[in-house]
Amino acid sequence: MGSDRLSDLRGTYQVRAHQVVPASAAAFAGLDVVRCFGFDVLEPEPVRRRKIPGGTVKIVFALEGTFEGRSLDPTALVIGLHDRAGTAGHAGRIRSVQVQLDPLAARRLLGIPMDELRNGAVELAELHGQAVRRLAERLAETPTWSERFTLVADYFRARSVDDDADRAITHAVRELRRSRGILPIATLAAESGWSARHFRRRFAEQVGLPPKDYGSLLRFSAALTALTQHPQRDLCRLAGDFGYYDQSHLIRDFQRFAGAPPGRLLG
Repeated sequence: MGSDRLSDLRGTYQVRAHQVVPASAAAFAGLDVVRCFGFDVLEPEPVRRRKIPGGTVKIVFALEGTFEGRSLDPTALVIGLHDRAGTAGHAGRIRSVQVQLDPLAARRLLGIPMDELRNGAVELAELHGQAVRRLAERLAETPTWSERFTLVADYFRARSVDDDADRAITHAVRELRRSRGILPIATLAAESGWSARHFRRRFAEQVGLPPKDYGSLLRFSAALTALTQHPQRDLCRLAGDFGYYDQSHLIRDFQRFAGAPPGRLLG
């Protein structure tokens, strides 16, 4: 029930399960890909969708369609980490392949400071050249989703470079995930051996958000998942379970990341 409920709450009219084709884990074996989907969405009438950040960097290979009133030629867009909610709208058909990457894996693939993409996006061709457009055109011409996923995975394998992230940042990201964003940032900064200011700067450069914002996003995502699994859950208890000061603190984070309080999302 959780995934279906999540689709329902995440906007005015969200992508439905039958419009999504998940890639198999085997297709991206050995790559730091969180997940990959194919989308084939047809909306006869204009719709608005809620955009909720999820802590991953997204690479979207657009195959055909229109989005926000703009025709989508075969291309690829990199969407950085966001720390606020948004909306998007379209009408007609959209076909695309979306790859979700761990931020550190995205940095290895893209080769740029990840904070340059904070709350923004860039054409992948600006970073990797015309090979991206050729790949997007091949994806549009390829008849099956499994073949498309294979093409994307092969491209990623050819482009990935050795990990040059600071060990302190890799450790901090791992610990924030393990604690669902609750671990104090001061503790992680002290463990790094750097000053708090230097730690924040290095973290933002390599992850895409400052550590406090990234931790808040992880905590919100965990709380949102728990709430979709148990929609009648008491919000005061939910706040306590996920390290919020109180229910008001939890609601503020929902307003920030989802654009609405829990009751409205579940309404």
